[in-house]
Amino acid sequence: MLETALARREAERKALLEQAHRFARQVRGRLGEARVWVYGSVARGDFNLGSDIDLLVVSPHLPPDPLERQRLLTGMAWGRLEVRGLLPAEFARLWAKGALGFLEEGLEI
Repeated sequence: MLETALARREAERKALLEQAHRFARQVRGRLGEARVWVYGSVARGDFNLGSDIDLLVVSPHLPPDPLERQRLLTGMAWGRLEVRGLLPAEFARLWAKGALGFLEEGLEI
């Protein structure tokens, strides 16, 4: 019974990660160069029924204006996807400051 529950949980996580991969393919199809990370509860594996799929997109082809960038990414997202975007220079600056520690448990896809 425990093995069945664990197998079901792993299948659920795999399905959530596949949604993230589909989104990453969509982003790369539209923007070209893009790095995409899954982070948060889905990446760690401690998600629940109400969890969203947290994604970070880093691309030089995102709009420079943060509001336009968020509108673009949100417009491409569906279902439980929760997407944020950064330009590479912003990513580098935040990484250097240690402000992206949540990615340490994340998965680059």
